Amino acid sequence: MKRGKKHSLRRSIAYAVVAGIAAVLAGCVTRMVNYQGVHMSASRAIDLVEQKAERREARKDYRGAVELYASIPSIDTRSSRAPYGLLKAADLALHMDAYGQASSYYRAVIDSYAGSDYADDARIGVNVVAMREKKFTDAIAGFNAIVHGLSGERKGRAYFLLGESCYDTGAYRDAFEALAHASAHFESDKEKELARLLLRKVVRERLAEADLQQLLQGSYGTYVMSLLRLKLAQDLFSSNKYRQALDLVNAVIASGISAPDVMNSAVSLRREIADITQVDMTSVGCILPLSGDFGPYGQQVLNGIELALGLFSSTASRYTLYIMDSRGIPELAAREASELVKKDHVAAVIGPLLNSTAQEAAYKLQGYGVPMVSLSQKSDITATGDYIFQDSLTPEDQAQNIVSYAMVSLGIKQFAVLYPESTYGEDMMRAFVKQVIGHGGMITALEGYSPAETDFKTQIKKLVGTYYLDLRKQDIKKLPADQKDHPPPLIDFSAIFIPDYYEKVAMIAPQLLYYDINNVQLLGGNGWSGEGLIRMGGRYVDGAVYTDGFFTQGTAGNTGPFVDAYRSLFHSDPNILSALGYDTARIVTGALYDAVNRMDIRNNLLGIKDFRGVTGVTSYSGSRVPVKRLYLLKVHGKKIVEVPR
Repeated sequence: MKRGKKHSLRRSIAYAVVAGIAAVLAGCVTRMVNYQGVHMSASRAIDLVEQKAERREARKDYRGAVELYASIPSIDTRSSRAPYGLLKAADLALHMDAYGQASSYYRAVIDSYAGSDYADDARIGVNVVAMREKKFTDAIAGFNAIVHGLSGERKGRAYFLLGESCYDTGAYRDAFEALAHASAHFESDKEKELARLLLRKVVRERLAEADLQQLLQGSYGTYVMSLLRLKLAQDLFSSNKYRQALDLVNAVIASGISAPDVMNSAVSLRREIADITQVDMTSVGCILPLSGDFGPYGQQVLNGIELALGLFSSTASRYTLYIMDSRGIPELAAREASELVKKDHVAAVIGPLLNSTAQEAAYKLQGYGVPMVSLSQKSDITATGDYIFQDSLTPEDQAQNIVSYAMVSLGIKQFAVLYPESTYGEDMMRAFVKQVIGHGGMITALEGYSPAETDFKTQIKKLVGTYYLDLRKQDIKKLPADQKDHPPPLIDFSAIFIPDYYEKVAMIAPQLLYYDINNVQLLGGNGWSGEGLIRMGGRYVDGAVYTDGFFTQGTAGNTGPFVDAYRSLFHSDPNILSALGYDTARIVTGALYDAVNRMDIRNNLLGIKDFRGVTGVTSYSGSRVPVKRLYLLKVHGKKIVEVPR
């Protein structure tokens, strides 16, 4: 019995082993399917489907390829190629912009093959669909939910796509963080450079200085930290904070970063900072039109500058003057401003003279943090920045001086304005009107004329109500019969302001008298200056008063010695341009005297009060526009005299 039992036990064990082997073998048995009427293995059938799908894809029959790839799971749902087929179908549907179909296939992979690598690709794909549909908020939430569970290239790709989505929503700080992670996780150089390309765009175009400062407190790789430091250095450089910019640039260079674009930019910026910050405190630059149409005017200014700097003295001048000829070309003036700073290392610049060249030079010099004292009359030149000053006859100064005299000293309250429709005439007109109204006066008549005009009958008649006679019907009815056809003028003003040059004033003055405008004070600006006013205007301009910044017989400053020295050196009388050049150079050298850097020069210029020069008394305010007490000049018979003040 015992032996029989043992035999039975061995038999049972044998049956069990055989059964187990059979079960294993059954699992490994190739699955057979009928495909297009042929009995074959599932693997072979999938091969045929893939081949057909690939051929259709090559022919760009994407719709047919999608159907074939998507059919693979129906052949053998347990095949490792089943999720691949669905993923491939989803990718092609996405390529066709069939977003609903793509999303459906991606989700089928996630639901049925959750543990496969294909599922991670599908999770990324679902969020790419959201991006394509511009559902960036959904995409951002989706990428954030999966990115930490990914690894390798998939992690890099998810971070990159997250960065793109954040960028498209304007969340640039978040975009930066995601792209920095993408750059760190991508392994191939091509993908790493793709991430860095967008990262550079974010850093260079979308992050403010405060963002950069805060991000630099974080911990990133050498490339990202160098990119941040370089951009912040560039921003600080643009704000004239050269020392801070230099520290950051040196840190980039010291890192030894292998990226040529970053390293080369850092080296270039360090060189530029060195060029700009090197200063010779005894060097002054000037930019003037010394050739071309405006050459004579620029030379007159230069004469005054050279005289003020003592360049013709028997003893050596303390200062070196670097002279640039702008030829009246704005682009050239800008290049010359850069050369004066980077090559000649000047402490400050005098000029330019013309409005257009002054503005271009101002942009450059403000960017470099170099004080510039413009001689142009451009009214808003100092708005360029806090290193840009002006020393010229502005319309505002002239209007303030002439209106103050007329209203306070002469007691005039009502004015007419007859002005040329030119930049000079219109600027002077506006400044005059503003001053009259500001002083409580009235403008009762205002007429403009073409700069080419020689007959001013129409404008004069409009000023005094003899042009539009229909408006005076009631008044004309009351006139004597002999006056009805030619009614007398209605003169409701005591002075007339004419902001033009003396040639035109000499034409207008006799015409005023011809049209019965008598006993009216004539007022003007610096365009009236010159003996030609008396020679051409004669008795018609007698008693006229105008303002100017210079008068050879003037009592301001050291006018007498200046005129004598100028005549001795240049064998001619100085004019307003020579005088402005002289005074501006004296103002600049005064600001240089105890300065140790360009900021000191700027501050010294701002501190100038009641500087007594040959162009009057000059002070500066926070606007860096000069406040000048100018000359008031009067035609007295056959000579011009200074009006005592």
